[in-house]
Amino acid sequence: MVARVIDAAFAVVYLRLLGRAGVGEFQFLVVFTTFLDTLLDFGLNALVAREVSRGSVGAAAAFRAINLIRLALWLVGLPMVLLVYGPLRSVANLPSDAAVAGLVFYVALLPTVLSKTATGVLWAAERLELTASVSVLATVLRTVLGAAVLFTGLGLIGLAEASLATNVVTALVLWRLAAVRAIDASEGARPVGIVWLREAWPLFVNQLLQGLFFKVDALLLPGLAGDAAAGVYAAAYKVSEGAGIVSSSFTLAIFPRLSRTSDLTSAYRMALTILLQVAFPLAVGIAILSEPIVGLVGGREYLPDSAIALTILICYLPLSYVNGLTQYVLIAAGKQRLLTSAFAIAFVFNVVANFALIPRYGYVGAAWVTVASELVLLVPFRAAAARIAPGVSLLKEVRAPVLATLLMAPVVWWLRDATHPLIAMLAGGVIYPLALMTLGGVDHIQRRLLLQLVRP
Repeated sequence: MVARVIDAAFAVVYLRLLGRAGVGEFQFLVVFTTFLDTLLDFGLNALVAREVSRGSVGAAAAFRAINLIRLALWLVGLPMVLLVYGPLRSVANLPSDAAVAGLVFYVALLPTVLSKTATGVLWAAERLELTASVSVLATVLRTVLGAAVLFTGLGLIGLAEASLATNVVTALVLWRLAAVRAIDASEGARPVGIVWLREAWPLFVNQLLQGLFFKVDALLLPGLAGDAAAGVYAAAYKVSEGAGIVSSSFTLAIFPRLSRTSDLTSAYRMALTILLQVAFPLAVGIAILSEPIVGLVGGREYLPDSAIALTILICYLPLSYVNGLTQYVLIAAGKQRLLTSAFAIAFVFNVVANFALIPRYGYVGAAWVTVASELVLLVPFRAAAARIAPGVSLLKEVRAPVLATLLMAPVVWWLRDATHPLIAMLAGGVIYPLALMTLGGVDHIQRRLLLQLVRP
């Protein structure tokens, strides 16, 4: 979360210096590189975290084998990169300097072969404070280098070179930390090899489809609505993506425990309760304060368009929190294959809806499609979770957070216009927890956990 705050500070810089069109090009490069990064990950880190934490395989054996597999995957992705940034460059509406930057971004993924696998074994050892510290270090370094190249006029190519330098440093640090803190000489009970690709394949497909159904609009917007519309959407997306870090960080932190627990239903219910208690006030607060937030992050150039997009886009947040947690509950139970059909349905819906709505409604259509896609994904996810963790009622868990948010929202709305957005935010931060506790949303188990956090 600290890294995301620093990243938001960098967004304040590049959103202003690149302008709407430049931000649209940058967003395309980032999203396309993220899909390529998914290829390198191939779902293997979740497999490493699950199997090493169970003792099924040794960390040393997993580290060696997974690095070799990922190196081969990087070579597999190279022809696709050369095709997109070469003959297909005009289809994506990319200028030549953006294409060169895209190639450098892909070269910058090569050091992540090492850093990803090191992160996986540290995840299995539940040493996430180490990977979080390195994430902050990498974000600071990327921000400093990125701001330097932008102020010197090096543009997208400079940003790509900054990413390459940052990834090299990050890989070396994580490799050293994993060697000292998480890798021992034990080989484990199971061999590691190509057979892991077969086990990881459903995870990779799920991860790829998840990324596509949520980010394919960033790839389609430049060609269907222009770079300026893509830039408007990117500014709003940056804020909504930052709000999603709470769920992803929490879910990744508890995943090794989910993989070992004997009572998955109770664990799922507690995690779902906590995430929903955060998601609803956060989503409503961002929607009400969307204009001052976008003005702070992107500047007046992005108003009111990005604020409109953010108000719509942030509605996805509670749905995303539920879907993200449910996904890892199913993976922990070894039921990752149940996810594939759900992601496929959501992806097809997303692509068809984006092609239908973006040419007519631009970034507004893209934002509504994102929200609807999460809703489409929720239905099969909840059906699958009901078989793994029966007795967890989503309607029961949302009742108290929704009521407390409805009590908070009018006050925040009034104070936003009557005083200052910061005062409105602080008031919401006081009113919501009081309302939640008064409505009985915080049970005795949560109170005990909160006391343990205050007094370990």
